[in-house]
Amino acid sequence: MRGQFLREQPVHMTNYSASIETTGLGLNHGYCLDGDFVHLNADVSLTEADLADGGQWHLQLWASVAGFDGLALNGVKVAELALQPTPGAFNVAACVAALPPAGCAQQVMALALVEQSADGYVRVRDLSVYPTAQTFFQPFMHGAVSCQLKDGVAEIAIESIASPRAAENVSGTLALEVWALAAPYGGGAWVGTPVASLVLGTLAGGTTWSDCHYSVPAVTANASAALTVMLREWTPAGYLTRDYRNLPATVAEAPVATVTVSEKLEKKVEKKVAKKPAPKAAAKPAAKAAAATAPVSVNKASVGELAAVKGLSQGVAEAIVAARPYAKIDDLVRAKGMGPKLLEKVGKLLKV
Repeated sequence: MRGQFLREQPVHMTNYSASIETTGLGLNHGYCLDGDFVHLNADVSLTEADLADGGQWHLQLWASVAGFDGLALNGVKVAELALQPTPGAFNVAACVAALPPAGCAQQVMALALVEQSADGYVRVRDLSVYPTAQTFFQPFMHGAVSCQLKDGVAEIAIESIASPRAAENVSGTLALEVWALAAPYGGGAWVGTPVASLVLGTLAGGTTWSDCHYSVPAVTANASAALTVMLREWTPAGYLTRDYRNLPATVAEAPVATVTVSEKLEKKVEKKVAKKPAPKAAAKPAAKAAAATAPVSVNKASVGELAAVKGLSQGVAEAIVAARPYAKIDDLVRAKGMGPKLLEKVGKLLKV
C-alpha cells in the first residue's frame, strides 16, 4: 500500500514540565495510518527515578483480535518509536513504518509505553486501548483456495484476489508463497519449509483478479506439515503478509531435505542438510572469517549469519531479526540485548 510518505519522518519532542511524579501516557495520544506508515502522537511522562537504570524506552502500537487484558501485550506489533530518555512530561510525534497484521479481521488497537532494561528485560509501563476497532484495507484472497502438490509442481487455485483500497491506490508488487509449517499459521513470525512462490504483479484499488489458476515449480513438503498459502505485498519494509489460508497438506512423496525458516519481514534461511554436518569447531571460524571481510546486513542476514559476527550471541542475533527492519545501524539499540556499548563494539561489522 503506497502512502504519502516515502520514508520515516524525524521525531518531534516538546517538553511541558520537568517536575512529574509518575511515569506513563498522558490523556492526549493517538495514531493515524497513512499507507505503509503510521503517525504516532502522545503525551508521555518519565520520572528521573525510572530513568536511573539506563533502560531504553519505546512507544509501541499493537493490534489484537482478542483485545487486551491489563498491561499484557498480545497480537501483532504494528509500529514502534524509540523515545529519548528525558525526565519530565513531553509530547512526542513521528511517522514510522507500519507492519499491520495479515487478514481482514477487525483489530483492537492499543498504545503501549514500554521499558527495556539494560539486561534485556521488557516491561510494559502503561497501556491505553482505543475504543474503536481498526480495519486494515489490504489485498486479500476471496472464496475457495486450494493447493495440490505433485511431481514437483504446485497447482494453486484461488477464486479471486481483490484490493479494497481506493481506485488510485495501486498495490505494491504482490506475490503468492506456499509454506509447509510446523503448525497452522496465525499471523506474525513463522517457522517452516518454503514450498513454492510466484510474483503476481500490482493490483489497482477496487479491482479483482478472478478465477486464478497457477502451476508453479515446487519442492516436496512433509506430509504432516500444515500447508499455508500466503498473499504478500512489497512495501518499504520488505514483503509483508496481507492474507493467508491454512489448507490440508497434499503431497505425493516424502521430502528428501528440509529448510527451516524463521521470518518476520525478510526471509532468514538456515538449511538442515541430510548429510552429516561438518564439525562445529571447523565451521564457526570460517563464518567468523567471512564476517570479518564484509559487513553483515542486519536486515537480510539469517540468525546464524548474525551469530557468527564476533561479539554477537545467539540471543542477540535472534533479537536483531525479530526487531527488523532498520533504517540505520544506530536503530539496532531497540533490539533486546543490544546496548550502546555492544553496538559500538560490533557496529563496524554490520550494515543495514
